[in-house]
Amino acid sequence: MPAIEASGVRKPARIYDLRSTFASNAIAAGVSVFELARVMGTSIEMIDHHYGTLLDGSASRISSKLAAFEAGQERPEERLGH
Repeated sequence: MPAIEASGVRKPARIYDLRSTFASNAIAAGVSVFELARVMGTSIEMIDHHYGTLLDGSASRISSKLAAFEAGQERPEERLGH
């Protein structure tokens, strides 16, 4: 219960809701699906299945990253998706 209260997830909530909130927030923050799958201990396919609709805006993020890369403006850690 303390973890749920500290998370800010509205009640009633189950501990599983924290996992879903984490995944949703990570996607919104631009964490790659590969990284998210590794951290969550699941597959890219499962991330896509459960949270795929949240990835719909990723095309514009990808385009922006590629444009920055081509212009030589990306930071070294961005090459690795960090």
